[in-house]
Amino acid sequence: MEFSVLVSWLQYFLLVMMGGCLIFFIIVLFFSNRYTRSKLNQMEQNEKMNEIQRM
Repeated sequence: MEFSVLVSWLQYFLLVMMGGCLIFFIIVLFFSNRYTRSKLNQMEQNEKMNEIQRM
């Protein structure tokens, strides 16, 4: 094979890998955002319950 063919395959491979990593990181951000939001809601509910118990 010629050198230019190898370079083009390498560029294609890197493009696919970067696209896959980008999609993976977007999915991780989405799920970590959901997890953080649910934890914050839990903490707020615990705070409200503590305030009610103090009264």
